[in-house]
Amino acid sequence: MEMLKYVISDNNYSWWIKLYFAIIFALVLSVAVNLAIGIYNTWDSTPVIIGISSKATPVDQIPFPAITVCNMNQAKKSKVEHLMPGSLGYAMLQKTCFKETSYSQYMDNQHRNETFPNFILDVSEKCADLIVSCIFHQQRIPCTDIFRETFVDEGMCCIFNVLHPYYLYKFKSPYIRDYTSSDRFADIAVDWDPISGYPHRLPSRYYPRPGVGVGASMGLQIVLNGHVDDYFCSSTNGQGFKVLLYNPIDQPRMKESGLPVMIGHQTSFRIIARNVEAIPSIRNIHRTKRQCIFSDEQELLFYRYYTRRNCEAECDSKFFQRLCNCIPYYLPLIYPNASVCDVFHFECLNRAESQIFDLQSSECKELCLTSCHDLIFFPDAFSTPFSQKDVKAQTNYLTNFSSDYIRQNLAVVNFFHTDNYFRSSVRTSYTGPTEYMASTGGIMSLMIGFSVIFIAEIIYIIFFILALLLIIIF
Repeated sequence: MEMLKYVISDNNYSWWIKLYFAIIFALVLSVAVNLAIGIYNTWDSTPVIIGISSKATPVDQIPFPAITVCNMNQAKKSKVEHLMPGSLGYAMLQKTCFKETSYSQYMDNQHRNETFPNFILDVSEKCADLIVSCIFHQQRIPCTDIFRETFVDEGMCCIFNVLHPYYLYKFKSPYIRDYTSSDRFADIAVDWDPISGYPHRLPSRYYPRPGVGVGASMGLQIVLNGHVDDYFCSSTNGQGFKVLLYNPIDQPRMKESGLPVMIGHQTSFRIIARNVEAIPSIRNIHRTKRQCIFSDEQELLFYRYYTRRNCEAECDSKFFQRLCNCIPYYLPLIYPNASVCDVFHFECLNRAESQIFDLQSSECKELCLTSCHDLIFFPDAFSTPFSQKDVKAQTNYLTNFSSDYIRQNLAVVNFFHTDNYFRSSVRTSYTGPTEYMASTGGIMSLMIGFSVIFIAEIIYIIFFILALLLIIIF
Protein backbone atom coordinates (compact mmCIF):
# COMPACT_ATOMS: atom_id res chain seq x y z
CA MET A 1 0.00 0.00 0.00
CA GLU A 2 2.80 2.40 0.88
CA MET A 3 4.58 1.51 -2.38
CA LEU A 4 1.40 2.29 -4.33
CA LYS A 5 0.97 5.71 -2.73
CA TYR A 6 4.63 6.48 -3.28
CA VAL A 7 4.56 5.51 -6.96
CA ILE A 8 1.34 7.39 -7.77
CA SER A 9 2.28 10.58 -5.92
CA ASP A 10 5.89 10.66 -7.21
CA ASN A 11 6.11 12.69 -10.45
CA ASN A 12 9.43 11.02 -11.36
CA TYR A 13 7.54 7.87 -12.50
CA SER A 14 6.07 7.78 -15.98
CA TRP A 15 2.32 7.50 -16.50
CA TRP A 16 2.40 3.85 -17.67
CA ILE A 17 4.15 2.75 -14.45
CA LYS A 18 1.51 4.53 -12.42
CA LEU A 19 -1.24 2.92 -14.55
CA TYR A 20 0.35 -0.52 -14.12
CA PHE A 21 0.36 -0.28 -10.31
CA ALA A 22 -3.17 1.16 -10.30
CA ILE A 23 -4.45 -1.78 -12.36
CA ILE A 24 -2.64 -4.30 -10.11
CA PHE A 25 -4.09 -2.60 -7.04
CA ALA A 26 -7.62 -2.70 -8.49
CA LEU A 27 -7.31 -6.38 -9.34
CA VAL A 28 -5.89 -7.34 -5.94
CA LEU A 29 -8.51 -5.25 -4.17
CA SER A 30 -11.34 -6.93 -6.11
CA VAL A 31 -9.97 -10.39 -5.22
CA ALA A 32 -9.66 -9.42 -1.54
CA VAL A 33 -13.19 -8.00 -1.43
CA ASN A 34 -14.55 -11.08 -3.20
CA LEU A 35 -12.86 -13.39 -0.67
CA ALA A 36 -14.18 -11.31 2.23
CA ILE A 37 -17.71 -11.48 0.79
CA GLY A 38 -17.30 -15.25 0.45
CA ILE A 39 -16.47 -15.53 4.15
CA TYR A 40 -19.58 -13.52 5.02
CA ASN A 41 -21.82 -15.60 2.73
CA THR A 42 -20.49 -18.80 4.32
CA TRP A 43 -21.30 -17.44 7.77
CA ASP A 44 -24.72 -16.23 6.61
CA SER A 45 -25.69 -19.59 5.10
CA THR A 46 -24.18 -21.67 7.93
CA PRO A 47 -24.10 -19.48 11.03
CA VAL A 48 -24.14 -22.47 13.41
CA ILE A 49 -22.04 -25.61 13.37
CA ILE A 50 -22.35 -28.70 15.56
CA GLY A 51 -19.24 -29.98 17.27
CA ILE A 52 -18.38 -32.53 19.95
CA SER A 53 -18.06 -31.44 23.56
CA SER A 54 -14.60 -31.81 25.07
CA LYS A 55 -16.17 -32.94 28.34
CA ALA A 56 -17.76 -36.37 28.76
CA THR A 57 -21.16 -36.56 30.51
CA PRO A 58 -21.82 -39.42 32.96
CA VAL A 59 -25.14 -41.24 32.57
CA ASP A 60 -25.99 -40.62 36.23
CA GLN A 61 -26.39 -36.91 35.44
CA ILE A 62 -29.22 -37.48 32.96
CA PRO A 63 -32.54 -39.24 33.44
CA PHE A 64 -33.02 -42.86 32.48
CA PRO A 65 -35.22 -42.80 29.34
CA ALA A 66 -38.94 -42.33 29.67
CA ILE A 67 -40.51 -45.58 28.45
CA THR A 68 -44.01 -46.17 27.13
CA VAL A 69 -45.28 -49.76 26.90
CA CYS A 70 -48.44 -50.68 24.97
CA ASN A 71 -50.26 -53.91 24.36
CA MET A 72 -51.08 -54.28 20.68
CA ASN A 73 -54.46 -55.61 21.81
CA GLN A 74 -56.76 -52.59 21.75
CA ALA A 75 -59.68 -54.17 23.64
CA LYS A 76 -60.10 -57.14 25.94
CA LYS A 77 -62.38 -59.78 24.45
CA SER A 78 -64.07 -60.40 27.78
CA LYS A 79 -65.06 -56.72 27.93
CA VAL A 80 -66.44 -56.18 24.42
CA GLU A 81 -67.72 -59.48 23.01
CA HIS A 82 -71.24 -58.72 24.29
CA LEU A 83 -71.52 -55.40 22.39
CA MET A 84 -74.14 -55.47 19.65
CA PRO A 85 -73.91 -53.71 16.27
CA GLY A 86 -75.81 -50.43 16.35
CA SER A 87 -75.05 -49.70 19.99
CA LEU A 88 -72.91 -46.77 21.11
CA GLY A 89 -70.44 -49.14 22.69
CA TYR A 90 -70.07 -51.01 19.40
CA ALA A 91 -69.43 -47.73 17.56
CA MET A 92 -66.70 -46.80 20.05
CA LEU A 93 -65.25 -50.28 19.68
CA GLN A 94 -64.90 -49.83 15.91
CA LYS A 95 -63.00 -46.59 16.48
CA THR A 96 -60.83 -48.22 19.15
CA CYS A 97 -59.94 -51.01 16.75
CA PHE A 98 -59.17 -48.54 13.91
CA LYS A 99 -61.94 -50.03 11.73
CA GLU A 100 -63.60 -47.96 9.03
CA THR A 101 -67.35 -47.63 9.44
CA SER A 102 -70.09 -45.02 9.24
CA TYR A 103 -70.90 -43.08 12.41
CA SER A 104 -73.60 -40.84 10.92
CA GLN A 105 -76.37 -42.51 12.98
CA TYR A 106 -74.63 -41.40 16.19
CA MET A 107 -74.37 -37.70 15.35
CA ASP A 108 -77.13 -36.73 17.79
CA ASN A 109 -75.98 -38.84 20.75
CA GLN A 110 -74.44 -35.99 22.71
CA HIS A 111 -76.30 -36.46 26.00
CA ARG A 112 -75.12 -39.64 27.67
CA ASN A 113 -72.94 -40.70 30.56
CA GLU A 114 -70.19 -42.79 28.93
CA THR A 115 -67.47 -40.95 27.02
CA PHE A 116 -64.99 -42.36 24.55
CA PRO A 117 -61.96 -41.98 26.90
CA ASN A 118 -63.91 -43.76 29.66
CA PHE A 119 -64.77 -46.53 27.22
CA ILE A 120 -61.08 -47.01 26.38
CA LEU A 121 -60.23 -47.10 30.08
CA ASP A 122 -62.82 -49.78 30.62
CA VAL A 123 -61.93 -52.12 27.73
CA SER A 124 -58.13 -51.71 27.74
CA GLU A 125 -55.73 -53.84 29.74
CA LYS A 126 -54.58 -52.18 32.96
CA CYS A 127 -50.90 -51.70 33.71
CA ALA A 128 -51.14 -54.00 36.73
CA ASP A 129 -52.18 -56.84 34.38
CA LEU A 130 -49.89 -55.93 31.50
CA ILE A 131 -46.61 -55.38 33.37
CA VAL A 132 -46.34 -58.16 35.90
CA SER A 133 -42.75 -57.88 37.13
CA CYS A 134 -40.32 -54.95 37.43
CA ILE A 135 -36.67 -54.86 38.47
CA PHE A 136 -34.85 -51.53 38.37
CA HIS A 137 -31.22 -51.09 39.44
CA GLN A 138 -31.25 -54.62 40.89
CA GLN A 139 -34.24 -53.79 43.09
CA ARG A 140 -37.60 -55.50 42.76
CA ILE A 141 -40.26 -52.78 42.69
CA PRO A 142 -44.06 -53.03 42.45
CA CYS A 143 -44.82 -52.11 38.84
CA THR A 144 -47.76 -49.92 39.90
CA ASP A 145 -45.24 -47.75 41.83
CA ILE A 146 -43.19 -46.84 38.77
CA PHE A 147 -45.64 -47.16 35.84
CA ARG A 148 -48.77 -45.10 35.38
CA GLU A 149 -51.53 -45.30 32.82
CA THR A 150 -51.84 -42.67 30.13
CA PHE A 151 -53.40 -42.12 26.73
CA VAL A 152 -51.32 -42.22 23.55
CA ASP A 153 -52.26 -42.48 19.90
CA GLU A 154 -52.70 -46.26 20.22
CA GLY A 155 -55.03 -46.26 23.20
CA MET A 156 -54.19 -46.60 26.86
CA CYS A 157 -50.58 -47.48 27.65
CA CYS A 158 -48.17 -47.50 30.57
CA ILE A 159 -45.42 -44.91 31.02
CA PHE A 160 -42.28 -44.97 33.14
CA ASN A 161 -39.96 -42.16 34.28
CA VAL A 162 -41.91 -39.30 32.69
CA LEU A 163 -41.84 -35.92 34.38
CA HIS A 164 -44.70 -35.55 36.86
CA PRO A 165 -47.78 -33.80 35.35
CA TYR A 166 -47.38 -30.95 37.85
CA TYR A 167 -44.05 -30.00 36.24
CA LEU A 168 -44.90 -31.03 32.69
CA TYR A 169 -48.27 -29.41 32.03
CA LYS A 170 -49.60 -25.90 32.60
CA PHE A 171 -52.99 -27.08 33.75
CA LYS A 172 -54.50 -30.36 34.77
CA SER A 173 -55.92 -32.69 32.16
CA PRO A 174 -58.99 -34.66 33.22
CA TYR A 175 -57.62 -37.82 31.61
CA ILE A 176 -54.21 -37.96 33.27
CA ARG A 177 -54.08 -40.87 35.70
CA ASP A 178 -51.12 -40.76 38.08
CA TYR A 179 -50.73 -44.24 39.53
CA THR A 180 -47.42 -43.69 41.30
CA SER A 181 -47.51 -44.82 44.90
CA SER A 182 -48.33 -42.43 47.73
CA ASP A 183 -46.31 -44.51 50.16
CA ARG A 184 -43.91 -42.43 52.24
CA PHE A 185 -41.00 -44.56 51.02
CA ALA A 186 -41.88 -43.99 47.37
CA ASP A 187 -39.85 -41.86 44.98
CA ILE A 188 -40.51 -38.11 45.10
CA ALA A 189 -41.28 -36.23 41.88
CA VAL A 190 -38.71 -33.54 41.00
CA ASP A 191 -38.34 -31.12 38.12
CA TRP A 192 -35.90 -31.64 35.25
CA ASP A 193 -35.17 -30.06 31.89
CA PRO A 194 -32.29 -30.36 29.39
CA ILE A 195 -30.89 -26.90 30.19
CA SER A 196 -30.97 -26.77 33.98
CA GLY A 197 -30.88 -30.51 34.64
CA TYR A 198 -31.88 -31.75 38.07
CA PRO A 199 -32.32 -29.38 41.04
CA HIS A 200 -29.21 -28.89 43.20
CA ARG A 201 -30.95 -30.37 46.23
CA LEU A 202 -32.40 -33.81 45.65
CA PRO A 203 -34.18 -36.29 47.96
CA SER A 204 -32.69 -39.72 48.46
CA ARG A 205 -35.31 -41.27 46.14
CA TYR A 206 -36.76 -39.30 43.25
CA TYR A 207 -37.97 -39.43 39.68
CA PRO A 208 -37.35 -38.97 36.79
CA ARG A 209 -34.82 -41.58 37.89
CA PRO A 210 -31.25 -41.21 36.63
CA GLY A 211 -29.11 -43.94 35.14
CA VAL A 212 -26.61 -45.45 37.56
CA GLY A 213 -24.48 -47.85 35.54
CA VAL A 214 -24.12 -50.08 32.52
CA GLY A 215 -25.35 -53.54 31.70
CA ALA A 216 -28.68 -55.31 31.99
CA SER A 217 -28.33 -55.74 35.76
CA MET A 218 -28.18 -51.93 36.27
CA GLY A 219 -31.10 -51.14 33.98
CA LEU A 220 -34.79 -51.93 33.90
CA GLN A 221 -36.22 -55.40 33.34
CA ILE A 222 -39.95 -55.90 32.91
CA VAL A 223 -42.07 -58.96 32.20
CA LEU A 224 -45.12 -58.39 30.01
CA ASN A 225 -48.21 -60.58 29.85
CA GLY A 226 -50.13 -60.36 26.61
CA HIS A 227 -53.13 -62.48 27.73
CA VAL A 228 -53.45 -63.80 24.19
CA ASP A 229 -56.72 -65.61 24.90
CA ASP A 230 -58.32 -62.24 25.66
CA TYR A 231 -57.26 -60.61 22.36
CA PHE A 232 -60.02 -58.94 20.39
CA CYS A 233 -58.30 -56.55 17.92
CA SER A 234 -54.70 -55.52 17.38
CA SER A 235 -53.13 -52.20 16.39
CA THR A 236 -51.06 -54.26 13.93
CA ASN A 237 -51.60 -57.54 12.12
CA GLY A 238 -50.30 -59.62 15.00
CA GLN A 239 -49.90 -60.07 18.74
CA GLY A 240 -47.29 -58.53 20.96
CA PHE A 241 -46.31 -55.19 22.43
CA LYS A 242 -44.83 -51.84 21.46
CA VAL A 243 -42.30 -49.80 23.41
CA LEU A 244 -40.92 -46.32 22.95
CA LEU A 245 -37.90 -44.62 24.57
CA TYR A 246 -37.83 -40.83 24.68
CA ASN A 247 -37.05 -37.66 26.61
CA PRO A 248 -38.95 -37.40 29.97
CA ILE A 249 -40.52 -34.07 28.88
CA ASP A 250 -41.62 -35.23 25.42
CA GLN A 251 -44.96 -36.19 23.91
CA PRO A 252 -44.75 -39.89 22.86
CA ARG A 253 -45.78 -40.92 19.35
CA MET A 254 -46.37 -44.64 19.50
CA LYS A 255 -47.86 -45.08 16.02
CA GLU A 256 -44.92 -43.44 14.28
CA SER A 257 -42.02 -44.50 16.46
CA GLY A 258 -43.05 -47.52 18.56
CA LEU A 259 -40.74 -50.54 18.46
CA PRO A 260 -42.22 -54.06 18.46
CA VAL A 261 -41.65 -56.60 21.22
CA MET A 262 -42.62 -60.17 20.33
CA ILE A 263 -44.36 -62.57 22.66
CA GLY A 264 -42.23 -65.58 23.59
CA HIS A 265 -39.00 -63.57 23.23
CA GLN A 266 -36.53 -61.76 25.41
CA THR A 267 -35.86 -58.36 23.88
CA SER A 268 -33.03 -56.09 24.99
CA PHE A 269 -32.73 -52.41 24.20
CA ARG A 270 -29.21 -51.03 24.49
CA ILE A 271 -29.58 -47.31 25.16
CA ILE A 272 -27.39 -44.85 23.26
CA ALA A 273 -27.81 -41.37 24.74
CA ARG A 274 -27.18 -38.19 22.81
CA ASN A 275 -27.29 -34.79 24.47
CA VAL A 276 -27.47 -31.62 22.38
CA GLU A 277 -26.33 -28.32 23.89
CA ALA A 278 -25.96 -24.76 22.63
CA ILE A 279 -23.66 -21.94 23.68
CA PRO A 280 -25.54 -18.78 24.80
CA SER A 281 -23.94 -16.58 22.12
CA ILE A 282 -25.98 -18.16 19.31
CA ARG A 283 -29.10 -16.53 20.80
CA ASN A 284 -28.04 -13.44 18.78
CA ILE A 285 -28.55 -15.44 15.58
CA HIS A 286 -32.14 -15.56 14.33
CA ARG A 287 -33.86 -18.87 15.00
CA THR A 288 -34.49 -19.49 11.29
CA LYS A 289 -30.74 -19.20 10.69
CA ARG A 290 -29.58 -21.32 13.63
CA GLN A 291 -32.49 -23.77 13.09
CA CYS A 292 -33.22 -24.35 16.77
CA ILE A 293 -35.23 -22.77 19.57
CA PHE A 294 -34.29 -22.13 23.20
CA SER A 295 -37.03 -23.29 25.56
CA ASP A 296 -37.70 -19.77 26.85
CA GLU A 297 -38.08 -18.31 23.34
CA GLN A 298 -41.36 -19.99 22.44
CA GLU A 299 -44.13 -20.57 24.95
CA LEU A 300 -46.48 -23.48 24.39
CA LEU A 301 -50.15 -23.54 25.33
CA PHE A 302 -50.25 -26.82 27.27
CA TYR A 303 -46.66 -27.88 27.97
CA ARG A 304 -44.33 -26.03 30.30
CA TYR A 305 -41.26 -27.06 28.30
CA TYR A 306 -40.68 -26.57 24.61
CA THR A 307 -39.64 -29.52 22.50
CA ARG A 308 -40.26 -30.11 18.83
CA ARG A 309 -42.54 -33.08 19.56
CA ASN A 310 -44.59 -31.09 22.08
CA CYS A 311 -44.93 -28.20 19.65
CA GLU A 312 -46.09 -30.48 16.82
CA ALA A 313 -48.57 -32.20 19.16
CA GLU A 314 -50.13 -28.80 19.90
CA CYS A 315 -50.30 -28.09 16.15
CA ASP A 316 -52.24 -31.36 15.74
CA SER A 317 -54.60 -30.31 18.55
CA LYS A 318 -55.22 -26.99 16.79
CA PHE A 319 -55.87 -28.85 13.54
CA PHE A 320 -58.59 -31.09 15.01
CA GLN A 321 -60.06 -28.24 17.06
CA ARG A 322 -60.34 -26.13 13.91
CA LEU A 323 -61.90 -28.88 11.76
CA CYS A 324 -64.01 -30.82 14.27
CA ASN A 325 -64.35 -28.47 17.25
CA CYS A 326 -62.82 -31.12 19.51
CA ILE A 327 -59.43 -32.63 20.39
CA PRO A 328 -58.69 -36.39 20.30
CA TYR A 329 -58.21 -37.95 23.74
CA TYR A 330 -54.48 -38.60 23.21
CA LEU A 331 -53.52 -35.02 22.22
CA PRO A 332 -52.91 -32.13 24.63
CA LEU A 333 -55.99 -30.16 25.64
CA ILE A 334 -54.50 -26.83 24.64
CA TYR A 335 -57.55 -24.92 25.84
CA PRO A 336 -58.99 -25.57 29.32
CA ASN A 337 -62.55 -25.55 27.97
CA ALA A 338 -61.80 -27.69 24.89
CA SER A 339 -63.98 -30.76 24.26
CA VAL A 340 -62.55 -34.26 23.94
CA CYS A 341 -63.72 -35.92 20.71
CA ASP A 342 -66.55 -38.38 21.20
CA VAL A 343 -68.83 -40.62 19.12
CA PHE A 344 -70.71 -37.74 17.49
CA HIS A 345 -67.34 -36.36 16.31
CA PHE A 346 -66.13 -39.64 14.73
CA GLU A 347 -67.33 -38.84 11.19
CA CYS A 348 -65.41 -35.56 11.26
CA LEU A 349 -62.40 -37.25 12.86
CA ASN A 350 -62.23 -39.81 10.07
CA ARG A 351 -62.26 -37.07 7.45
CA ALA A 352 -59.64 -35.06 9.34
CA GLU A 353 -57.37 -38.08 9.86
CA SER A 354 -57.54 -38.94 6.15
CA GLN A 355 -56.63 -35.34 5.33
CA ILE A 356 -53.73 -35.51 7.83
CA PHE A 357 -53.01 -31.77 7.71
CA ASP A 358 -53.96 -28.57 5.98
CA LEU A 359 -52.02 -25.44 5.07
CA GLN A 360 -52.40 -23.90 8.53
CA SER A 361 -51.21 -27.09 10.21
CA SER A 362 -48.23 -27.30 7.86
CA GLU A 363 -47.29 -23.68 8.59
CA CYS A 364 -47.67 -24.34 12.31
CA LYS A 365 -45.32 -27.32 12.23
CA GLU A 366 -42.77 -25.43 10.15
CA LEU A 367 -42.32 -23.14 13.16
CA CYS A 368 -41.63 -26.13 15.43
CA LEU A 369 -37.87 -26.15 15.12
CA THR A 370 -35.59 -28.50 17.01
CA SER A 371 -34.78 -27.60 20.61
CA CYS A 372 -31.36 -26.00 21.06
CA HIS A 373 -30.96 -28.17 24.16
CA ASP A 374 -32.29 -31.70 23.81
CA LEU A 375 -31.79 -35.21 25.14
CA ILE A 376 -32.32 -38.03 22.67
CA PHE A 377 -32.18 -41.79 23.19
CA PHE A 378 -31.40 -44.20 20.37
CA PRO A 379 -32.35 -47.81 21.23
CA ASP A 380 -30.34 -50.64 19.72
CA ALA A 381 -32.64 -53.65 19.97
CA PHE A 382 -31.95 -57.36 19.70
CA SER A 383 -34.26 -60.26 20.46
CA THR A 384 -33.94 -63.98 21.16
CA PRO A 385 -36.76 -66.55 21.45
CA PHE A 386 -37.38 -68.31 24.74
CA SER A 387 -35.78 -71.68 25.24
CA GLN A 388 -37.92 -74.72 24.59
CA LYS A 389 -37.02 -76.03 28.06
CA ASP A 390 -36.42 -73.43 30.76
CA VAL A 391 -36.91 -69.68 30.55
CA LYS A 392 -34.46 -67.73 32.71
CA ALA A 393 -34.80 -64.16 33.99
CA GLN A 394 -33.89 -62.07 37.02
CA THR A 395 -37.45 -62.42 38.28
CA ASN A 396 -39.07 -65.45 39.90
CA TYR A 397 -42.40 -64.57 38.31
CA LEU A 398 -41.86 -66.98 35.44
CA THR A 399 -41.70 -69.96 37.77
CA ASN A 400 -45.45 -69.62 38.34
CA PHE A 401 -46.32 -70.68 34.78
CA SER A 402 -45.71 -73.57 32.45
CA SER A 403 -43.23 -73.24 29.60
CA ASP A 404 -46.05 -73.36 27.05
CA TYR A 405 -47.91 -70.49 28.73
CA ILE A 406 -44.72 -68.43 28.92
CA ARG A 407 -43.93 -68.88 25.23
CA GLN A 408 -47.51 -68.07 24.19
CA ASN A 409 -48.20 -65.07 26.46
CA LEU A 410 -45.12 -63.54 28.07
CA ALA A 411 -42.19 -61.40 27.00
CA VAL A 412 -39.11 -60.25 28.94
CA VAL A 413 -37.75 -56.79 28.07
CA ASN A 414 -34.45 -55.25 29.24
CA PHE A 415 -33.42 -51.60 28.96
CA PHE A 416 -29.85 -50.61 29.83
CA HIS A 417 -26.98 -48.26 29.07
CA THR A 418 -23.86 -49.64 27.42
CA ASP A 419 -21.46 -46.83 28.41
CA ASN A 420 -20.93 -44.91 31.64
CA TYR A 421 -20.09 -41.72 29.72
CA PHE A 422 -21.04 -40.08 26.46
CA ARG A 423 -20.07 -36.87 24.69
CA SER A 424 -22.61 -34.17 23.93
CA SER A 425 -23.05 -32.35 20.66
CA VAL A 426 -22.62 -28.59 20.97
CA ARG A 427 -24.10 -25.93 18.71
CA THR A 428 -21.63 -23.06 18.32
CA SER A 429 -21.27 -20.06 16.04
CA TYR A 430 -19.46 -20.78 12.79
CA THR A 431 -17.66 -17.50 13.26
CA GLY A 432 -18.14 -14.57 15.60
CA PRO A 433 -17.29 -10.86 15.11
CA THR A 434 -13.70 -11.39 16.29
CA GLU A 435 -13.14 -14.39 14.02
CA TYR A 436 -14.72 -12.59 11.07
CA MET A 437 -12.46 -9.57 11.56
CA ALA A 438 -9.45 -11.84 11.87
CA SER A 439 -10.31 -13.71 8.64
CA THR A 440 -11.13 -10.67 6.53
CA GLY A 441 -8.28 -8.64 8.06
CA GLY A 442 -5.83 -11.40 7.19
CA ILE A 443 -7.03 -11.48 3.58
CA MET A 444 -6.95 -7.70 3.17
CA SER A 445 -3.55 -7.47 4.82
CA LEU A 446 -2.15 -10.23 2.62
CA MET A 447 -3.54 -8.75 -0.57
CA ILE A 448 -3.18 -4.98 -0.17
CA GLY A 449 -1.40 -4.47 3.14
CA PHE A 450 -4.64 -3.27 4.69
CA SER A 451 -4.70 -2.14 8.31
CA VAL A 452 -7.13 -0.25 10.52
CA ILE A 453 -5.09 2.96 10.16
CA PHE A 454 -5.60 2.65 6.40
CA ILE A 455 -9.29 3.51 6.92
CA ALA A 456 -8.25 6.92 8.30
CA GLU A 457 -5.95 7.38 5.30
CA ILE A 458 -8.79 6.59 2.87
CA ILE A 459 -11.04 9.12 4.60
CA TYR A 460 -8.24 11.69 4.40
CA ILE A 461 -7.69 11.03 0.68
CA ILE A 462 -11.44 11.31 -0.06
CA PHE A 463 -11.67 14.66 1.71
CA PHE A 464 -8.49 15.83 -0.02
CA ILE A 465 -9.90 14.97 -3.46
CA LEU A 466 -13.23 16.64 -2.67
CA ALA A 467 -11.44 19.79 -1.48
CA LEU A 468 -9.33 19.79 -4.61
CA LEU A 469 -12.42 19.47 -6.82
CA LEU A 470 -14.11 22.35 -5.01
CA ILE A 471 -11.06 24.56 -5.59
CA ILE A 472 -11.02 23.65 -9.29
CA ILE A 473 -14.76 24.28 -9.71
CA PHE A 474 -14.91 27.57 -7.83
